[in-house]
Amino acid sequence: IDETLSDTDQCKELANQMKGAVLRQVGGAKVVGINFSARTTLEVREWPNGMPDFAHFEDEVYEGKSRSVRVRESKARELTRYAFPRPFALSSLPVKDISMQSVEEDDGEFRMYQGVWRMQPLPGCSPVGGSAMRLTYAVEVSPRPYLPVALVEGRIAQDLCTNLKAIRELFA
Repeated sequence: IDETLSDTDQCKELANQMKGAVLRQVGGAKVVGINFSARTTLEVREWPNGMPDFAHFEDEVYEGKSRSVRVRESKARELTRYAFPRPFALSSLPVKDISMQSVEEDDGEFRMYQGVWRMQPLPGCSPVGGSAMRLTYAVEVSPRPYLPVALVEGRIAQDLCTNLKAIRELFA
């Protein structure tokens, strides 16, 4: 990777070399008796060794700013392609990530949709012979102006719980 590129461009360059797929996702809900649906097309990529820390989330100080200052500032920034949110993880343990991001010029209900699933093995947290895994998720969405934000947030949270329960049942 060309280190003279911006952090975002380095992430984009690396992402384009990763395995992945393009998926069309459609969700629906009934609100006040009206059926409503939202769609987006996502680029999904697998990061077997976790995503590189281009945004310097793990650095206590970066460009003269503490981590807490950078977190406060990040809440006001506009969503940017390839500047993914970071789910929680213990930095001392390895991670595997799956990123998803709406395609450029997506004709769906989101100006931007991007997120990361993070998997992290938890040694010593299961019975002998078993294994345990932490699964965390972070998502950022920017819906089009006509889309009610509260509905989108609520639906994402509801579907996330349903998906996680299905994963647990599959592997139980």
